[in-house]
Amino acid sequence: MKLSICISTYNRNNSLQECVRSINKLVNNNKLKINIIITDNSSNDNLIKIRKKLIKISKYKIIFLKEKKRGIVNSRNRCLKKLKSINPNYISFFDDDCVIDKQWIKNVFSIIKLYKADVVTGPQIYRTKSKKKISNYSEIFEKQYTKGKTHLVRWAASNNVIVNYNIIKKHKLIFNKKLNKFGVGEDQLFFSSINKLGYKIFWNKNIKVYEKLHEHRQTFKWLIERSYRLGVLGHFIDIKMHGILYGMFINFIKSLYYFFKCITSIFVLRKNYLEKITNNFLRFFGRLIGPIVFNKINFYKK
Repeated sequence: MKLSICISTYNRNNSLQECVRSINKLVNNNKLKINIIITDNSSNDNLIKIRKKLIKISKYKIIFLKEKKRGIVNSRNRCLKKLKSINPNYISFFDDDCVIDKQWIKNVFSIIKLYKADVVTGPQIYRTKSKKKISNYSEIFEKQYTKGKTHLVRWAASNNVIVNYNIIKKHKLIFNKKLNKFGVGEDQLFFSSINKLGYKIFWNKNIKVYEKLHEHRQTFKWLIERSYRLGVLGHFIDIKMHGILYGMFINFIKSLYYFFKCITSIFVLRKNYLEKITNNFLRFFGRLIGPIVFNKINFYKK
């Protein structure tokens, strides 16, 4: 059984090496034939500097790809194109700055076998070497479950996921190019589409990866931009999933949901009080004006 691990990278040579080393440490009792596909999306061929080193440190075959068009959508679609000639049984997506839990394979295939899952995902755990108190605004956007280890979900993030490749091959799925300018949301639409086709997606707390907490994600400015862009692109995902008329209606209902969530957040004192009020308001506002500004706005910075 073959597993292709897909990693898109952009000027993160040090963290990429750490990611590859964590793949080496995966407990592979399933006897998977693993290959790693690394797609370089940097404009200056930055990956060339460590290419030989990556080959040397990796116990698995590495396939190097180059995608000149900037953006995570272009990079991941380049990988999907290459997979046609490899034809693996499963593919996984990881970010270039993550460290994968060594029991990841074992835990993933336990869920696949137990629940007959088509897609399996899990948490992204942030790590930092700083002893100072930090603001991790990324946690606000992560799935949060208080009960149970395993949950049936509607979509998965592409920073920690495995999917049966036959699904992608059968339905000729790719990441939506219109979401490239947002730098976020493309995975939600991709896996929501898989879910809509009738396939089962499971989240399990033991399917975990560890990621460095980047400094720019600790600023209130980043929280504001992230919340707003998720609001703006939300209507597009609803339309793609439900059609124009019903999608617009769903978007309006979700706008109201975030508005009332914002109001109720004001009266509930809890962790990240101001941050949650801000996130809910901007998700409401972004969804409300999304249909008007979607084609004009561009968050992507070259």
